[in-house]
Amino acid sequence: MPRPYTDPVEIITGPVPAQSPFIPTDAKIVVGAVAPASPDPIPIVLLPGFEYRMREWRHPDTRDIHWRLERRKSTQQGDDDQ
Repeated sequence: MPRPYTDPVEIITGPVPAQSPFIPTDAKIVVGAVAPASPDPIPIVLLPGFEYRMREWRHPDTRDIHWRLERRKSTQQGDDDQ
């Protein structure tokens, strides 16, 4: 059975600062993660031994799209499920 993703974090995105024919005009870049301890987005550190995924989340009242980063322990062969 797959391990669940936990510790969701809201991801702050911004417009792409450069123009390119390969980047759509509505594309976004990741600026950082929201944290109550900092007024500015905090850079994201990806830890070894974990898998990550980004999931779109729509605010139920405003319908604004937000992104959440979720992580789970890596399920590589040889890992014990303890």
